[in-house]
Amino acid sequence: MARSNLIKYETILGDFSSNINFDFSDSNIIAITGLSGSGKSTIAKVICGLIKPKNGYIKINNKILYSSRDKINIPPHQRKIGMVFQESRLFSHMSVQNNLLYGQRRNTVFDQKKFDKIINILGIKSILNRKIFNLSGGEAQRVSIGRALLSEPKILILDEPLTGLDAQRQNKILKIIKDINKNLNIPILFISHSLEEIIFIAAKIIIIENGKVATQGSIDQIISYQKLSSFNKSNTIYSLIKGVIHSHDKTNSNTIIDVNGIKLITKPISDKINSGQIIKLFSKDISIATKIPKNISINNILETKITKIKISKKNGIAEIFLALGKQQIVSEITLFSLQKLKLKTNLKVYALIKAISIVGK
Repeated sequence: MARSNLIKYETILGDFSSNINFDFSDSNIIAITGLSGSGKSTIAKVICGLIKPKNGYIKINNKILYSSRDKINIPPHQRKIGMVFQESRLFSHMSVQNNLLYGQRRNTVFDQKKFDKIINILGIKSILNRKIFNLSGGEAQRVSIGRALLSEPKILILDEPLTGLDAQRQNKILKIIKDINKNLNIPILFISHSLEEIIFIAAKIIIIENGKVATQGSIDQIISYQKLSSFNKSNTIYSLIKGVIHSHDKTNSNTIIDVNGIKLITKPISDKINSGQIIKLFSKDISIATKIPKNISINNILETKITKIKISKKNGIAEIFLALGKQQIVSEITLFSLQKLKLKTNLKVYALIKAISIVGK
């Protein structure tokens, strides 16, 4: 029988109100993102039963956990939800193994096979006898995830689990989370403000704005969402486009990516030819020329057409929206440059792309 997971509620916390409505009926990883204060963590706390909504309906794995209409409100410890917070929240007086076993104490029978499987997925077998204060941040977070999994949850919720970790540890835990989802067949709600994290890990993305679902969909649907670049800490404008690896140039140590028939040169990528790639282009790294420039070090000079111009006199800039095949990129230039080049919609121009970042597949 297919799993049914429905989150629909309204709640008021002081001056902040939330009105959330989304569902996820498969066993994939669902990412929730948005600016700080948008209500991401509130969703996790409502699902877990730590916050009682004003009204609504919450169903996880076909079981109703909360219904204002039917006066159902299952206590947090009976909801079978594995919750992992930003900080590890481990018991400092216990060893790693005892912290893990704490998750199974409500169960009548200890499952050694499952225990071994989880510690192998997490890669923590060698630290079972260590004290918590001797763990790195990444190790502590893996133990937290293990403890949550050993409670036999119907869903795993990870609230900003990579905060404070360096890039290497973040990448390791992201891969572990994917392995958990694949090997244990458990749906995961992954809450993060990081675009790179959610694109790497999620099958579906939900964007929260001011306590409401601004938009939701697959990665393909979300990367074309015009307001996506506003959901980051610096509010730096960028574009996301999708392509596939066309070829590898070993002589010059680069990779060629095909974007709707247009070729982009980037640093070497280890993935196979024809594998999909999601590319992040910062608007400040895209210059515009009305003619193909000569004797220039920039490798990616692309013929495009202006589809829209958005002017901000307050900031003295113009956002130039450019068609790149069936996709779109945005260049940010000064109003002086806009006037000097006499740019207008439907004009053919050349986009000079200074830098390319690969953020997902």
